[in-house]
Amino acid sequence: MTESKIFLIGVSGPSSSGKSTLARLLRYVLLKSFILHEDDFYKPETEIPVVNGIEDWDCPEAIDFMALRAAIDYIKKNRKLPDNVHYKEDQNNLGTPPVLSEEADEIKKQVLGENSVAENTEFCIVDGFLLFNDDVITKQLDIKFLLRAPYESLKKRREARSGYATIEGFWVDPPGYFENIVWPGYVKAHKHLFEGEDLEGPLAPYAIQQDIRTASAIDSHMKDMLKWALEVVAEKVRELSR
Repeated sequence: MTESKIFLIGVSGPSSSGKSTLARLLRYVLLKSFILHEDDFYKPETEIPVVNGIEDWDCPEAIDFMALRAAIDYIKKNRKLPDNVHYKEDQNNLGTPPVLSEEADEIKKQVLGENSVAENTEFCIVDGFLLFNDDVITKQLDIKFLLRAPYESLKKRREARSGYATIEGFWVDPPGYFENIVWPGYVKAHKHLFEGEDLEGPLAPYAIQQDIRTASAIDSHMKDMLKWALEVVAEKVRELSR
């Protein structure tokens, strides 16, 4: 492994599946790491598509993928976040952490041990709900996680949120937003990743070929998710460092 190598970990999945929580936990346990949030690459509000009179923040057309690709390229070359991006996503409150710091430390010790190569490796964790619908970004990532959860769980979590910080202000979901906008958009952008387009079924050959990983149990507890993710990270770092 060359000194300049940085590993890019993609954490994707539907809204409220635990992406940002897992990304922040990985940042906590992987000492030389930082997060790039796809949500910091939304287009201006005037360019967000409108569906039936409602802004659709959950479609590919709402994201500036050219800018996101450029940011990832910059990180690969410079091992740091670019300065020309307005970072606001960390302002969003994720609520009470489902995994305590002591629990995360114990999981790290179990999986990585005391002298793991991962301890001295740099990581950028890319957190986004639309990472694997873009072939360029999919190929830019070294480690790819796709989180899943049942429809009703996702809907309940999304509707419990107070809102989201945006570039121009603050967004609050209007009534029916999840079932009419969020979920149909997720299905449309991700159904090709699953056999028979069944989002609760096994991954399709294309997703397996791209080495996209999804946990064996849908909607695992975050402690189990962190342990699984760290095991994959350790495996991939060893593999890609040879």
